[in-house]
Amino acid sequence: MMASVAGHALELIAPGLYRFDTGYLRKNHTAVYLLVDQGQVAILDTGVPANVPGLLEVIEVLGCSADDVAYVIPTHVHLDHAGGAGALMQALPQARLGVHPSGADHMVDPSQLEVGVRALYGDAFFDREYTPVTAVAADRVEPLDDGRVLQIGGRTLEVVYTPGHAWHQLGLLDHDSGTFIAGDAFGAGYPGFGDEGAPFVVPVVPPPQFKPEAYRDTLARIVQCAPARVAPAHFPLITEVASVAETLEAMLDAGIEATWAADSVDDLERRLQTVWYDWLTTGADWSAYIKAYGKDIWLTAEGMWLWREKQR
Repeated sequence: MMASVAGHALELIAPGLYRFDTGYLRKNHTAVYLLVDQGQVAILDTGVPANVPGLLEVIEVLGCSADDVAYVIPTHVHLDHAGGAGALMQALPQARLGVHPSGADHMVDPSQLEVGVRALYGDAFFDREYTPVTAVAADRVEPLDDGRVLQIGGRTLEVVYTPGHAWHQLGLLDHDSGTFIAGDAFGAGYPGFGDEGAPFVVPVVPPPQFKPEAYRDTLARIVQCAPARVAPAHFPLITEVASVAETLEAMLDAGIEATWAADSVDDLERRLQTVWYDWLTTGADWSAYIKAYGKDIWLTAEGMWLWREKQR
């Protein structure tokens, strides 16, 4: 099934599991997932505030109502994943907001998130892409610990702690379909790069919480879950899970080596662009690669450089 809702693609990726292309920044960049079973809905990530009307329309297209949404679960509180949470919760009266315990306070009071994002991206970008970020009432926030099991209709969603990209990130394993909703724990990739089932993905580790050991452990843990597919927020589905994890770890190691060799964060960004381009096997030209992956590489250079500074 493929449909267009609010001008964006809605795709059935497994029985009862849908991927909605939010259109954030561009087509095929950022996805929200919806699990629907026996009249209950879980929304996994929220996108940005501008995505909320489209998500409410998706719920109707899927034959459900706002009252049927049991959970809204951001994989982590970065605003491309959780920026719409406050507005969405206001429209979903029965829903609980599930989030890693370390991210819960940021959902109740997102002011520090705003400060951090404005510092990283600048005021103009924040005002264009993320406003208004609204708070979630504290009594509707439910901290989700590692190993927690949620029932959505007759489906089982298992919470899996996945630090590395962010210390407060969690993944969600839908046992019925064998799908692991990964947020940013399993890299970022875009259509047209790599192969079907094994897309070209790069590690994305923005400041300030990158920890290489945690990132490696998370890759291993996702592989140990033995999912049929990994569904990242950015963007193609991954079925060659073990092989992509191995490549991601090798790219991470190469990135860390470049971090220690670099003279500045700008030098590191250039090094990462070159080092990771060597993993491309599809003959993509340089300009297309930079257009697709440039923002992720810049973010990772910032995160790795800050990590290096903390080691001194």
